[in-house]
Amino acid sequence: MFQIVRCMLDEKGDVVVRSPTKPVFELREDAAAMAEFDASRVAGDYGYDEEHDSWWAIDSGGRMYRFNIEQVAAANFAA
Repeated sequence: MFQIVRCMLDEKGDVVVRSPTKPVFELREDAAAMAEFDASRVAGDYGYDEEHDSWWAIDSGGRMYRFNIEQVAAANFAA
């Protein structure tokens, strides 16, 4: 299972806010596609960050975001 985690970054690129999103995905490829979509919806520039294997975005106010894809245990989401 994979989850997108939206991180707001400071001017040095350090994470200051970390927000896991829903839903979770069975396939990493599905989570990556949704992370790209989420990055594209930020009203500004976006792209892929090979170093962090994630998508990034900068909004019109200059705030920076990174959309990480993290593996999570299926047990965390059992009903």
